[in-house]
Amino acid sequence: MKKVMAMLLAAAMLCVSFVGCKGSNQDNNTGSNEVTGTVDVSNVKLIKDGTLTVGMEIGYPPFEDKAENGDPIGYDVDLVYAIADKLGLEVNIVDTAFDVIFAGIGTNYDCVVSAVTITDERRENCLFSDPYIDSYQAVVIKKDSGIQIDSLKDLSGKSVALQDATTSKALLEDMIETGTVKDCKMGPSEKVLTAFTALDNGEYDVVLCDSPVADTYLTNYPDKYELAFLDDENVEQFGVAMAKTDEALQSAVNEAMAQLKDEGFFEENTAKWFA
Repeated sequence: MKKVMAMLLAAAMLCVSFVGCKGSNQDNNTGSNEVTGTVDVSNVKLIKDGTLTVGMEIGYPPFEDKAENGDPIGYDVDLVYAIADKLGLEVNIVDTAFDVIFAGIGTNYDCVVSAVTITDERRENCLFSDPYIDSYQAVVIKKDSGIQIDSLKDLSGKSVALQDATTSKALLEDMIETGTVKDCKMGPSEKVLTAFTALDNGEYDVVLCDSPVADTYLTNYPDKYELAFLDDENVEQFGVAMAKTDEALQSAVNEAMAQLKDEGFFEENTAKWFA
């Protein structure tokens, strides 16, 4: 999922909450079931007792999406419920626009799990869990468009659709400012779905996005898209973002993720959501 953050007023956010009971079945039973976990959270301060409240921008498949009934689904959603199982907590997912998502940490939700790339600039304002997945910048084009991209420098003279507030945008902005890429039209959209729609409509030449997202579109629509370039020399890593002072939650999340790794969760979740 995402860009250099500017801390904005949390009140500006339009949020929709999705509440589920702890457990991998993610049902809607929010009764008073007894919840137990394998990680001690007695020293963790939560927005709501007994609940891990998570900020997430739903609309970034395969990490965050909506099922036909409107429930959140995806790699990150399964990860949130798996972590909450280990912490002995229920889950409340707060759907939030990504460009303001970091402003709500500690007030609207305990943490953000939303394909968040760990960057040095974000570390100035957030704590991060251990990384849980690698990603690369990918350039996607329409099938048989004839466009050739051998490096990101070849985005010169091209129109590029991408999601706003992402590392894709930050990277391209930097390349434009330094003159590495010239005569480039950049079209930020609120969601990556809109960026691909713009590509479909011929409004832009390419889409620049995270490689797992590119893989999903290439797999689901093999007759529509093809991969033009993968910047596999520069890895990015996703992590859970928390308040700068929330070391207790950071420690608990890292312990939960370590247990999940030992149990093979990440391999299973990758096989489930990625091609």
